[in-house]
Amino acid sequence: MNYSIVKEPGHVTNLESMNCVDAGTENCPCYLALTGDCLICNRLQGKDYCGCNWAGVCIYNEFIQGNKRINNPRRDFEAKVIRRKIYNENLIVYVLDVGKGFSMKVKRPGSYLFARAKGARSFYDIPLSIMKTDVEQGYIYLAIKIISSKTKTLIQENDILMLRGPYRSGIHGISAIIDNKAKDQKILIVSKGIGIAPGALILQSLAGRASIDMIIDAEKISEEFIKDFIYPEKDTENIDIQYMSLYDKETNKKLEYLMQNNNYDSIILLVSDYYIGNLGNLVRRVLPTANLAVSNNFHICCGEGLCGSCSVDTSNGGSIKMCKCQLKGEELVKNLYQNTIIE
Repeated sequence: MNYSIVKEPGHVTNLESMNCVDAGTENCPCYLALTGDCLICNRLQGKDYCGCNWAGVCIYNEFIQGNKRINNPRRDFEAKVIRRKIYNENLIVYVLDVGKGFSMKVKRPGSYLFARAKGARSFYDIPLSIMKTDVEQGYIYLAIKIISSKTKTLIQENDILMLRGPYRSGIHGISAIIDNKAKDQKILIVSKGIGIAPGALILQSLAGRASIDMIIDAEKISEEFIKDFIYPEKDTENIDIQYMSLYDKETNKKLEYLMQNNNYDSIILLVSDYYIGNLGNLVRRVLPTANLAVSNNFHICCGEGLCGSCSVDTSNGGSIKMCKCQLKGEELVKNLYQNTIIE
């Protein structure tokens, strides 16, 4: 049985929550401002009026006052490999020394970076989610699933990795959940495979702040890996871990029962496109008012909105750069994950 998901270009409408993840940050204005392609600022799109959603900083003013230069462009830097551990033939974890400043910047869930082996050409860059941070030591943890040429080249490196970041759009809709200060927030995380890695950072960030149920489909993932990076957070009060196979037809019924019984405030789906469509529509039906966050599974290549690999066409002829845009998870599911094909 082959599963695939239909992402429908030309049918993306009503994206009221669309925002640029870099707007108002230290990396704004960015490269897109130079070519009149800013995602937010009308003036930097060549229009003669201002109509942005205020993000605390006037992007146009920053660009003009900065002599029309981009602000703080992300650059490659070397990171020393402190240690690495092979969990199985397809999974390896690197611990890297990046300094306290960088580790602080990437501790927010949804953060990722680009990595490659030292000496490799830039087209070997791989987007990797941050799995864990140790700000005191200045370390970060990266889980790498070995798939093809890029990852096979990367894991040959034992001493130095070349990194570029931080990037912030690894999970769509995560801001509404992370920035919620309510201590009684109830969250359901559903993760499968390497999606467990960004889930570990969410647990680290929200431990003690929320009541979290985490569903893990451990197919092709080492149990030792889960014990090393998920179970330490489980010792924190109000975190519960359960194992389920998402392939099992009964799992949807179990998840529906959990949602109805616990009335979660937020749902986070760290799964493949097929399961985002399947479970995302289940969430919209059972808990229509819950915050929904989903992993960014688009083809991220440059991270800067330049190459177009992650672009999705809109119904009015525009284009959304999914590496730069942040959307509410429910809008993403409604517009891009409506139709699943089961063959």
